[in-house]
Amino acid sequence: TWAPAGAVFWNGSIFFTGLRGESIYETKIAANGKITALVSHFRGAFGRLRAIQIGPDGFLYVSTSNTDGRGEIRDRDDKIIKINPEVFRED
Repeated sequence: TWAPAGAVFWNGSIFFTGLRGESIYETKIAANGKITALVSHFRGAFGRLRAIQIGPDGFLYVSTSNTDGRGEIRDRDDKIIKINPEVFRED
């Protein structure tokens, strides 16, 4: 189960977060509009991921949701994580 929460479009892909899957998922969209791949990023690194947005600075912002009684509470939870989307770019 992914339990998707938020989604954004960046560089030809849809990125969405997963509460239960504890990942950022990337769905690549081909030029013809078909889905070509599904990849997970940062699986388990931050716990349950809720919202994802692109900020005015072009970075992705992701919030965690571990202190709602369903996730594993980690030191200094919950937080907003800033991610440079260039880490997802393929060369």
